[in-house]
Amino acid sequence: MSIDACIAHAIHSDLDILQVLPELKSMPVESLEPYIENYILTVQQDLRQVIVNRGDKFIRSKDAAGLCATCMEAGVGIPPKMLLKMCQTILQLSTIDARFILDTEEGASLFYVKMAIDMKAKQVK
Repeated sequence: MSIDACIAHAIHSDLDILQVLPELKSMPVESLEPYIENYILTVQQDLRQVIVNRGDKFIRSKDAAGLCATCMEAGVGIPPKMLLKMCQTILQLSTIDARFILDTEEGASLFYVKMAIDMKAKQVK
């Protein structure tokens, strides 16, 4: 997957917007969408900039903690535990190559997927 797709997926799956932005609870409903959208776009740009400029060695070595520390050092304002989970997701997805092929007549989408699997990794219970 592209780094942009990896970051977008990590934001979608791992970012707890209410934990990061507790002020949302007291905001008027009509202000929420632009506020959240602006925050997410900023986080996405910040993560992309850090990863592109300083994250290659962490991506190659599958070092989520190092990537997380680099993002924190660069000023990405997400709580460390949440940011680490996002970095882990980014690293996992960066080893997956998925490409859209076509939509079938039945309405299903067909993708080509290539991924790396670490058979030596220990299972966490």
